[in-house]
Amino acid sequence: MAKAGPKTGASSRPLVEDGLPPAGGERVCAWIEKFVIVTSGEGARKAMHLYPWQRELIHSAFDTPRPRLGLWSFPRGNGKSSLAAALALYGLHGDGVEGASVCVVAKDERQAQIIGRTAMRMTELNPLLAKRSYVYTDKIVVPGTGSTLQVLPAEADRLEGLNYSLAIIDEIGVVDQRTYEVMLLASGKRSTSLTLCIGTPSPYGTESAMWKLRADMLENPDDALTTLTEYAAPVGCELGDEAAWKAGNPALDDFLFRDGLRMALPPKTREATFRRARLGQWTEAADDSYLEPGLWAARSTGQVIPEGAEVCLALDGSFSQDSTALVAATVSTTPHLDVAGHWANPGDEDWRVDVLAVEDAIRAACKRWRVREVTADPYRWQRTLQVLSREGLPVTEFPQSAARMSPATIGLHEAAQNGQVTHSGNKALAEHVANARVTEDARGTRLRKDAKHSTRRIDLCVCAVMAWSRSTNHASKKQRRKVVAW
Repeated sequence: MAKAGPKTGASSRPLVEDGLPPAGGERVCAWIEKFVIVTSGEGARKAMHLYPWQRELIHSAFDTPRPRLGLWSFPRGNGKSSLAAALALYGLHGDGVEGASVCVVAKDERQAQIIGRTAMRMTELNPLLAKRSYVYTDKIVVPGTGSTLQVLPAEADRLEGLNYSLAIIDEIGVVDQRTYEVMLLASGKRSTSLTLCIGTPSPYGTESAMWKLRADMLENPDDALTTLTEYAAPVGCELGDEAAWKAGNPALDDFLFRDGLRMALPPKTREATFRRARLGQWTEAADDSYLEPGLWAARSTGQVIPEGAEVCLALDGSFSQDSTALVAATVSTTPHLDVAGHWANPGDEDWRVDVLAVEDAIRAACKRWRVREVTADPYRWQRTLQVLSREGLPVTEFPQSAARMSPATIGLHEAAQNGQVTHSGNKALAEHVANARVTEDARGTRLRKDAKHSTRRIDLCVCAVMAWSRSTNHASKKQRRKVVAW
């Protein structure tokens, strides 16, 4: 719900812009440096100073004749959110448009708010902008010119009918084709309007809207209606080549630090992810697979967990459409994984998982091994956890939140890369691992299916992540020495 705006009326007096150029990219640069305050990090609470490469970007999109469509592609960490917020404020206050409509669109509302909150904070830090604005949770309104800056999730149905003067599509690499098309078709209702797409090379590769837009621009470099600026390290460069880092990251040594890139080098991240997110390179295939091809198979020993071994059990349960999985991991800093149970829908619409069979399988596993912990997401399985707990089994909850799943997901990936985990070679587990995809954003790294309603299941992989996390956690704890008094 929007918070209340200022109690007193906003000023309708125009900003005093003495000495600013009348038009083009140079006007945009001068306006930003005059009115925009840096919100955080390097230069916080000081006037924004544009670097030469930022000025080049602005000129590419705002020089006369102004293009209708722009694409800026560069790696993460190069300040795109701050620059986009500054441009949004220019479109709201400085573009000379009566009734300006500035839209910031991103994959979801949370992502869109990254730029939105930055623009709102920039407004609050400059009294000249603040006096002329009403700031709400999802928009900024300038009553004096009837102009609005609004933040919107990339939901095509909600974007129909827009009439924007400036639209910024953030993280175009993960925005779907339909949303992009709806935004593009909304342009052209004004004598000048700009759709500016900003992002990092898409994890979806050639299937993404960003790839198709980029390909079209490369094929038509003389189209005056479009502009493309792309920062990327040279193709085939070594991951640790710091000269190549500079080619792909214009902000390197300005406000992007080399040790941050070194910290993210593989094996801490996957090579394809590092090349895309940190070098601005397009990879041949989508890089959202959880594990690199062949990596899981290389960790197979073909051996089951012996009876009496100390293990942790992880349950990932469904009700009907997906599968229910039970995975065991030996308590060790280098765990061995095996499947203790798997119940999959054979394709019957009326099929339901046999909850009693799942509970019996957990009991049987507790007799077969020394079980330190039985963990599960309580969603839909709260009763089972209560029943087993009352029987004395060591039951815990593992909510599949981003805060819990992200470290565990990254951890198992690193363990597989470093040879610090093995498994029995179970075919179903291998299939689920191969099916697993990852989503990477500000909340972390989480597993997902390749599509919402996909029949390619990943439940055993989710269980493997949970079981690995709990087993290594127990193994890393120092055993308390018992002192017995006689």
